Amino acid sequence: MWKVLIVLLAAAAIVAVEWRSLMERKLKRELWTFFLLCIVGTSLGVAEALQLNIPNPLDWISALYKPLSNLIYGSSA
Repeated sequence: MWKVLIVLLAAAAIVAVEWRSLMERKLKRELWTFFLLCIVGTSLGVAEALQLNIPNPLDWISALYKPLSNLIYGSSA
């Protein structure tokens, strides 16, 4: 539970620092992008802190290209 709290506090500190900078320069699109990426990163951080199974993107890429690799190299494994 402490790890989740640390992740949330770190995210809140980052948002507090960046919010002012982006609002002063009136960068609305960048602000929305920052919040989206911050939510994704915080969610992944909380999931990691809770030791949830997070899928690895490399596994998806490998599964996608495996048939092509088998076709080129002629292996059936």
